[in-house]
Amino acid sequence: MHEIAIGVAGSINIFTVIHGPGLPAPAFKATCFFNFSAEPFVSEFIELELKGTSAQIETFIRDLQLYFHYGALTQDGVLNAPLVLRFQRESGGSYLYAFLLNPYLAANPGSYIRQSQGSKQITIHYTRPNYFQGDKTVLPVLGLFSPVSPVLENYHLYNHTYDTVDSTVWVDPSSFSSSLPAPLRIEVQPLTASISFTHFFIGLTHHRQYNTFDAFFYYHDTISSSGTVHANGSAIAGKYISLSITPSTWTAAFTIALSSLHLSQLSGQLFRPILRFFTPHAYDDLFFRLAVIANSVIIHTSEAVYSPPGTGYLLLPSVNLPPGPLLNESPPQALSLQIQAFRESGSATTLTTDYLTLFPFHPGAIFPSFFPVKTDSFFIEDSAFARHGFRDTFNSGESVSHSRIGPPLVVYPQQINRLFFAIADGNNILSPNHLSLLKVFYYPRYALL
Repeated sequence: MHEIAIGVAGSINIFTVIHGPGLPAPAFKATCFFNFSAEPFVSEFIELELKGTSAQIETFIRDLQLYFHYGALTQDGVLNAPLVLRFQRESGGSYLYAFLLNPYLAANPGSYIRQSQGSKQITIHYTRPNYFQGDKTVLPVLGLFSPVSPVLENYHLYNHTYDTVDSTVWVDPSSFSSSLPAPLRIEVQPLTASISFTHFFIGLTHHRQYNTFDAFFYYHDTISSSGTVHANGSAIAGKYISLSITPSTWTAAFTIALSSLHLSQLSGQLFRPILRFFTPHAYDDLFFRLAVIANSVIIHTSEAVYSPPGTGYLLLPSVNLPPGPLLNESPPQALSLQIQAFRESGSATTLTTDYLTLFPFHPGAIFPSFFPVKTDSFFIEDSAFARHGFRDTFNSGESVSHSRIGPPLVVYPQQINRLFFAIADGNNILSPNHLSLLKVFYYPRYALL
């Protein structure tokens, strides 16, 4: 190992070299005793040999305890300054980090006697997550309609996918290197004048070969209903469906057909359908649910969800597509997804839609808003450090604007990864032409140094 250092990363970012060229006194040598297993966390220790004056040794140990303090504050959510061991395998090479949890110091028997003679051996005991993490790295992304070359930053992200605009990006597996699933950092800057954003959805899916998006998006010509199609330039794809029903019992509203090919491309992952209302309804007693249909038989019905009046979209319950574990010995059976409506009053109801997306949550995250994020601010989600928030400018004005629901967002090695976005504005509308700039980064992770 060329260099080993201990310190705090993140907002403080200070390190002390404990092994390698140019060691500061009294550090002399460090020996790591790694523990390899399949467990999510491993317990290890590192032996430090110190040589110097008694005062230098005492100062060095005091500084270690200060690092431990910063690490404890990070675990408590006060600071973003995780305690780490930093490794550099060769001169000028990249850094890898081991995150230290619950560290404590121990000294060899009799070392208090040798300290006055200018030497001491101490041991740092710690637990760490079972990986080594690299530095933040730009992740090139491609869109369905973007140029052939990957975009390294400021990808133009819209709020729907159709014709020439994308609400999605995909990542070629050859464009990043990580032996374990790698956490993401996502930066979004809304640009559309006078339109802020509130609730924010990020979805992820992955597949070994499939890199297009037709299995995920449905428009007026691929949504079945008994309603009428109307031409309108403000609608996605230029048309919307208007449906009039009296849902005194659960009534079929909209249905999409999922072919065997599309289901194989969805590969059994978890999805939450999002239905966009062309005109938000005004009913205060309207509910929806999702039914999965095979051979005209309903094989699954979700729980009911309330649809608030004035909200321009409906987030339906999660479903695996195809549902249930399969043998995967032949293509999956074709299915239909049916959105059913019910009103407690049983009154006549008119619904309009122009767009339905199967929004993936494998994994994915929902960010409910405390208050709107204004145009030209920066929303940042950093799954490596479990932090998110927004800034008025890129370098200042940081605050927490959203809560977070969902696991860390990661990209999977040797898979085609796809990121999906949906952004609600200050009026709870999924405005189709809401434009943002997107930057994506990843933190490579490795099982072995």
